[in-house]
Amino acid sequence: MIIDLHSHLIPGVDDGAQTIEQSIELARQAIDEGVEYMVLTPHHRNGKYINYKADVLEAVNTLQESYNQANVNLKVYASQEIRLTEKFLDDLYNGELLSLDAAGKYYLIEFPSDRVPSNAKQVLQELIDDGITPVIAHPERNHELSSNLHLLYELVQMGCLSQITTSSYSGYYGETLVSNSQQMIQHNLAHILASDVHHMKHRPMNVQSAFERLGQEYGQETVQYFKDNARDIFNGDRLNIKKPIQPKKPRKKWFGLF
Repeated sequence: MIIDLHSHLIPGVDDGAQTIEQSIELARQAIDEGVEYMVLTPHHRNGKYINYKADVLEAVNTLQESYNQANVNLKVYASQEIRLTEKFLDDLYNGELLSLDAAGKYYLIEFPSDRVPSNAKQVLQELIDDGITPVIAHPERNHELSSNLHLLYELVQMGCLSQITTSSYSGYYGETLVSNSQQMIQHNLAHILASDVHHMKHRPMNVQSAFERLGQEYGQETVQYFKDNARDIFNGDRLNIKKPIQPKKPRKKWFGLF
């Protein structure tokens, strides 16, 4: 069983599927790749899109009805991919954010692609102190995390989890992101694979190819570990994660000479 915890299938709300026809096509692709349950995570407060909790809940219910009518046997659930901004904690405590699980224990959190926000550790620690586990979306695509693996190690040591995108690890986006993903997996700094699917051609599922690669490179036990982690997050259960391996700290450069 595959549970996909990161996807953009709600039509017309962000840069994912734009029509119900595209959404149904993506849902069928998900089924073909073995996905049975999919959490829909439209962008929220990323500077371009805002998707409020009530709107997402209504849209997902409507979409599930459309899938049922089209004989698409995919169960979908409402959540958000939430950009870490100064509004994050206010939105959370005002009940405006959707978790990945029904119990409100896991939230999918996105950083800007080029950096980790300066307030990230403070906000994430507050969440962890309140019993919430942040799930960091696609760290392999974040310039600062991928170039400074020790920073991701510090976040995981704090209590965060991280999600590698299937298209990154499968090679669909090129070898650099494959290498970034491998480094994170090897250091036990990645905990789930998820599609982050947006589009049939440009940002497709690549779930099967990613899990096949994971099995070839790290064995079926690791495949099951990633699948079990996704299931436990979805169910709101506690994860039994592997101890993170501390990577080397990046060398400081003095006057640009080294």
